[in-house]
Amino acid sequence: MRFSVSRRQAAFGITILLPTLAVLALFRFLPMLEAFYFSLTQYDLVHPPKYVGMANFVDLLTDPLFLKSARVSLTYVLFSVVPVLPLSLGLAALFNRSLWLKNFLRSAIFMPVVMPAVVMAVVWTFMYQQDGVINTILSWLGIEPIAWLRSSASALWAVILIGIWRATPYYMVIFLAGLQAIPADYYDAAEIDGAGKWASFRYITLPLLKPTTLLVVVMNVIVAMKVFAVPLIMTGGGPADSTRVLPLFIYQTAFEFFDMGRATAMSVFLFVGVMLFSFLQVRMFTQRGES
Repeated sequence: MRFSVSRRQAAFGITILLPTLAVLALFRFLPMLEAFYFSLTQYDLVHPPKYVGMANFVDLLTDPLFLKSARVSLTYVLFSVVPVLPLSLGLAALFNRSLWLKNFLRSAIFMPVVMPAVVMAVVWTFMYQQDGVINTILSWLGIEPIAWLRSSASALWAVILIGIWRATPYYMVIFLAGLQAIPADYYDAAEIDGAGKWASFRYITLPLLKPTTLLVVVMNVIVAMKVFAVPLIMTGGGPADSTRVLPLFIYQTAFEFFDMGRATAMSVFLFVGVMLFSFLQVRMFTQRGES
């Protein structure tokens, strides 16, 4: 009787999951398999795909445009992800305390997250103009105006600044949830033992925030690797390909150069890179937790 009840429960659970699994299979896993197939072909969206094996992958490894785009993406990920961690954690620690108008300030800081990427890119484009808000503020400090979006030396940093500005409030909320999940008894015991605020933060907060930190790092890297709308609208990948991140290059290769096989091969490279990084991060945090 017990066995039959458990079987009925398992059947009921599978029945509940079937619609979700069907949607995932149809709109997520099937397109992934098709993308991998097209990466092995020469396909221009007009003529039937022609199987070329691993030729697209071999060509990409020697393509200077692809290699430069990959370097631009890695630079964007590195310099947009690393600053977000201390900034978002610092803001979370600040808002975890009793502050005047705390709820209002939280909402104000969270505004960049809910702002559409297109609107954000247009607003920042005006702000980066020669006589825009940012150069006006710099002139008050005695700094010469910077051609933010017209110079290959500064265009990528302008895009990175927007990524930091938008990502920090989002991950602040995640860190704040992690901080509020830490029992206050730990801090009370540490205070009784004579530990200061920095010691409590180092030996209690940071170790207990490891799962949250792992989540933030992996999510932030995945989002940063997929950045597309902001460089597309603000610079189109220029000047001199300095902001042509990999997703933008994939889009241009597929729908401007009509080389779908090469574009899907780039997508496979991007997918494998994100998966490898996520796996390494999980292993690194797991080994730290065991040690």
